[in-house]
Amino acid sequence: MDHVMEVVVRTVNFIRARGFNHHQFVSLLSDCKPKLTVKPQISVFTGDTVTLICDEGRSTGWTIYWLKNFKRIKAGSATETLREVRVSDGGRYACAVERKTTQSQGVVLTVRERPKPVVRVQPDGRVSRGQTVTLSCDIQQTDVINWRYSWNKDDSEIHVSQSQEYRISSVNESHTGNYSCTGRETGGSRYSHTSDKVTLTVSGKESYDTVYSKLKI
Repeated sequence: MDHVMEVVVRTVNFIRARGFNHHQFVSLLSDCKPKLTVKPQISVFTGDTVTLICDEGRSTGWTIYWLKNFKRIKAGSATETLREVRVSDGGRYACAVERKTTQSQGVVLTVRERPKPVVRVQPDGRVSRGQTVTLSCDIQQTDVINWRYSWNKDDSEIHVSQSQEYRISSVNESHTGNYSCTGRETGGSRYSHTSDKVTLTVSGKESYDTVYSKLKI
């Protein structure tokens, strides 16, 4: 407690000696505040790694106090790394510097469960040569606005696009295989789990619709 009072007295004397007005005083306090940065971003999925960086200005070497939801949780260095985060790691974080009375602005870290896509096949997983097949990568319950979808066939990447649909026109036997998809956040660091595999089987016999359309031509 003594060292806190010492800092307060020194600060008051500093202000009096320079005749600061209210605006200048507020500006001074703002400059003295540590600045908290969160990397890669403040909204992440479970399993991600998050780095908290407390920029304490000229106070290099002093102890940094880390706070979560207004409670001190740790004393350490200016960088705090949260590995393989869980939903419970979400909350309001702030940092303070030893011998300083101010703390950083609070930053809210949001941790959501990593989503798992579901692949849907139209018209069906068993089709005939010549048909058109559409695979859809459905990702639910996230705040991600834009996804970039990666499609795999038999564990090899075959297609990447902003569209959640992957369309195969006039399929043949070479398209038979196991398909899966993964979503990656456009302009961000988050990514989904890989979906379960869905099997597409193409028979050598052309469908009735394909034969009929050829006859019409």
